[in-house]
Order: sequence, then C-alpha cells, then structure tokens
Amino acid sequence: MFKVLLFGSGALGSVFSWRLQESGKAQVTAVCRSNYEAVSRSGFRIASQAYGDHVYRPSRVVRSVDEAVDNGTIYDFVVVCTKALPNLGDNSGLIASAVTPGTVIVLIQNGIGIEDPFMARYPDNAVASVVAYIDVTQPEDGVIEHGNNAVLTMGPPSPRLEELAQAWRDGGVACSVAENIQAIRWLKLAWNASLNTVSVVSGGNDTRKMFDDAECRQLILRLMDEVFRLGRAATGAPLPVVRGIDGPEALVADVDKPGVAVVPSMLMDFWAKRPLEHAVILGRPIEIARDLGVDVPCMQTVYAILKM
Repeated sequence: MFKVLLFGSGALGSVFSWRLQESGKAQVTAVCRSNYEAVSRSGFRIASQAYGDHVYRPSRVVRSVDEAVDNGTIYDFVVVCTKALPNLGDNSGLIASAVTPGTVIVLIQNGIGIEDPFMARYPDNAVASVVAYIDVTQPEDGVIEHGNNAVLTMGPPSPRLEELAQAWRDGGVACSVAENIQAIRWLKLAWNASLNTVSVVSGGNDTRKMFDDAECRQLILRLMDEVFRLGRAATGAPLPVVRGIDGPEALVADVDKPGVAVVPSMLMDFWAKRPLEHAVILGRPIEIARDLGVDVPCMQTVYAILKM
C-alpha cells in the first residue's frame, strides 16, 4: 500500500483521493485549509451520481504539509489539486517538506506550462501531468456534489505512474496513461480557454445561454479554433481525436445537449471572488503563440478583459 499526500482538498481533490483510498491500495493524507474544521470533524460528505452517497474520511486530515510529515511519513505520491495561479506567485515550494527522493509529484491542474515551476524546483523527482474531466462542486465546506464524470489522463508513462493509474481504475475512475499528455492538455484547453473564460466576460452565463446566442456561439468557436491551431503548432501534430472530437464544431456538439446547462468552474470561482486561472489558460498560451508566430486575436481580446 502506497502513501499519498493530497494538496488541494477541494471538490476535485476530494473525489479523486476518495477513489484512490477506496481502491484499497493507498492511504491518503489530506491537507485541508479552509475546510479543515468541517472535514476533520465529519469527513467529506459526498453525494455522487457515479459512486453513490458516502462519507469519505481520509486516513489523516492535517492543516499543512509540515504537519503531514511531522510523524516521519514518507510519501510515494504528492497529488497537487490546487489551482495554477503563477500570476500570484510560485507555489511549488509549498509541498517541499513532503518531497523526498523517489516521491512522484502528480499535478491535476488546468492550463499550459503548469509543470515548469515544479520541474525547476524538483529536478530529481518525476513530475506527472494529469488532465481531469469531472463535474463536481463543494457548495459548503466538506460537502461534495459529484455527477457522473471522473476521467483522468496522465503522462508521461512510467512504471510508478502506471501503478497509480491502476489504483484509480480499481477505484472506478476511468484512468489512462498517455505518451502525448501535452497534446491532451491542449485539447482540454480548447474547453477552458473558451467556455470558461467567456462565461465570465459575458457577464455570468452558463453554456446553454452562451450557445443560444449566435454571436457568443461564434466567439466560442473562434476561440476553440485558435487553440486547436496553436496546439498543433506547439506539439508539432494535430491534436488527438477523443470521443470523436476532432475540432471546434465537434467539441461544441459534445457539450451542447438539449436541456443541459453547464456552469463552468471559472464562473463559479468568479462568483465566489476566488482568483481566476487566466495566466495558464490564456496568458501562457498567448506567449507561446507569439513565439511561434500564430495569430490568436480572440484569445488576446478575452484575456485583456478577463485579467481585469
């Protein structure tokens, strides 16, 4: 049984760490900050359409990474589920006391370039990049509402990462390990850089309202097209086709279902007055576009508004 430190015990982190512990192959120590009192007292109270209702109690709940190691525990994996906010500072050092020789750092975060600060700070440790698809919220501390999706794609491949992936599979998560993880990350960006960002700059709209407006729908398609073109230039190949999604129109069709109104996570953050991940979702990709000579005017315009 391997030991896992969860850093970022919000909605996403709670569900994925729960499934790891449920596999019977992992002991999870959860670093809880704002929700520490609720989780240490009552655990995570999870209502999941995929896995049923459950009270999930990590093996240990702590307030900080330093507290997580004060008993001498050596962690096999440090799973980081915090938001990537390089515009507010480099937070890769926050896990330093838990990273020892052999520790694998697992980043379940949105955006491009999220691995860079961790690879620079921990050059002797493996850093795994993970793309997640999950519909989950934490309406109040320790209370988790989860839908049907729980999908992870990780890379680059290694025996240690395959061990972790199998534990997630045993816990019911659709988890795969991919060579082309950066291409998968650019594909996820096509959603994040369009639906997430426009939901905020349009004044607070869900996907149903955005798709029903012809001009807004076209803006979303143009943003997606820019990401597909930029991703191809950055990776040197067309972005992979996943679930038949081979371009903007297919991606919109995958989301635009009758009666379905998705509230993007960035809009939830905006409503809650939390910092937005604009630097890794638009800022860094725009820098890459400049370096590669790829024209991305819609991304630049939305970024200029969003970061204000």
